[in-house]
Amino acid sequence: MIYNSLLLTLLCITLTACTTAGKVTPAQKSSTEAPSSLSQMSDDFLYLAAQDALRHGQQELAIQFLTPLVEKQPQERVPRLQLAELLLRTNRVEQAAIHINAVLGESKAVSATNAEQAYPFILQARVMAISGETDEALNILSTLLTTQPELTSARMIHITLLTGLKRLDEAHLSINEAIHSNEVSEIRKIQADLFIHQNRTDDAIKALEAMQKLDVEDETPLLLLHQIALQQGNTARAEQLLRNYIETNPQAILARNALGRFLLQSGRTREAITIYQGLVRDTGGNREALSALGLLYYQLKDYENAASQFQKVLKNSPDDQSRFYLAACLEALERGDEAEKLYKQVGKRSPAYVDAQLRLSGMEFMAENSAAAEKRVKAIISDFGNSADAYMLLSNIYFNQQEYRKLLTETEAALSLSNLPARLLFNRAVAHEHFKEYEEVESSLKRLLTIDPKNSEGLNFLGYIYAEQKINLHEAEALIRRALNEKPDDGYYLDSLAWVYYQRGEYDRAIETQVKAISQISDDPVMHEHMGDMLWKKDDKSKARDSWQKALELKHDNPGLIKRKIAEGLNGE
Repeated sequence: MIYNSLLLTLLCITLTACTTAGKVTPAQKSSTEAPSSLSQMSDDFLYLAAQDALRHGQQELAIQFLTPLVEKQPQERVPRLQLAELLLRTNRVEQAAIHINAVLGESKAVSATNAEQAYPFILQARVMAISGETDEALNILSTLLTTQPELTSARMIHITLLTGLKRLDEAHLSINEAIHSNEVSEIRKIQADLFIHQNRTDDAIKALEAMQKLDVEDETPLLLLHQIALQQGNTARAEQLLRNYIETNPQAILARNALGRFLLQSGRTREAITIYQGLVRDTGGNREALSALGLLYYQLKDYENAASQFQKVLKNSPDDQSRFYLAACLEALERGDEAEKLYKQVGKRSPAYVDAQLRLSGMEFMAENSAAAEKRVKAIISDFGNSADAYMLLSNIYFNQQEYRKLLTETEAALSLSNLPARLLFNRAVAHEHFKEYEEVESSLKRLLTIDPKNSEGLNFLGYIYAEQKINLHEAEALIRRALNEKPDDGYYLDSLAWVYYQRGEYDRAIETQVKAISQISDDPVMHEHMGDMLWKKDDKSKARDSWQKALELKHDNPGLIKRKIAEGLNGE
């Protein structure tokens, strides 16, 4: 049989496939499904078809070919052990155990003088480990390693089991024995991971440096050394490690990608773009590199270049994430029809689905199609109730329509969310203020300021509400001054500060501040009403009436009130 001499190819935990030079196997002709009546096929056909399926990553298909072969040739070890390996990989442990036991027979003794003989015992140890028989698995592995300490596949399972049992001293001893007998990069990697787990950073660095010497082309140790340097706060070393490696290994894709991410996280976006441009060029348009470059351009609001990258991704390997970002770019470029079409193509199971639906709802809202926007966002809330952004958009829709009671009712459920947007709380505060529900206003704004302490709108609003109620006036002034620290010349915030002075009876300071407010915003009727009130209190009744008249001309929301003030002054004075 052609597979009799191939058992050594199975000795690694990850299977390797066998090839026959110059031949095209049947599985190459049809690599997606097994032929019917497999038991009628020749043994060589079944074996070669299984190997071809493995080369294509089709484990289930390989199992379909190997199963009848094992039934026809139960005495052959190679296909049976290969089938057992595949069954283990696909979590069919009991079935795998049947084939392993068939190879080992009734003997309980662990006896192996070479790697070929050891392989079924290694599989048996794996079955026991998965089944919770850890001590039995360790006994098998220890016996094998006593006579074959260089057996890396057994050694790695041995170390992993000891580590899982927290027998760390024994794990280190096994690692040292492996290094002495057969030092390979995989063992050094396990050693480094164990040192990292124990916070023995210096030892982990030495293990990773040894790993680098064993396999200079493996980028894994470099990336781990880079991460350790970052965790230690040594960003200069973290960057230099990557740059030194890239200098001698210019085609190191993972290292260059890591450098790009590092530069981006450091706020060096332009340098990151240069790195990813090189990756795109040198990889012939690698999907990950194109996507990363597209996102960088998107963050810089360079929507033309961003769109170009995502279009290339979609051309070669379309996915919903790239579809969403291309749509977002097109929307920003005012190509709404194209954006809308792409948003609608994002599948419901995609992580980008909710964002795409929110964008569509936002576009409908901006097009003054509030009914459609409301319907879409309510569907999102129905299907994805934890979407804080959906609740925020719904509150914006009702806020714009001044449907304040509906706003409060429909967004009540959002208050239990941990990631509540500040804007939603602000909208609710405005709605409560409309109904003079001042305790709820204060509660909403205080929660807002817990989330975003520098939110100038929230600071100003809370200060103004206190001033309106003539309470906490010193705190009100402090809040409004904090808002002005964020936006020093904001006319609305100056109006609020002037109103605090007014309520404290400091009319000169109030008028002085209100003049500055109106110089910034001259067309707000409430500001002119406030100015009229301040002037009246200073006994400048003529100018007060002029200010109220201006408020009336600017279409004040309560013209009857303003007309009474013009006719009667304040409080009938």
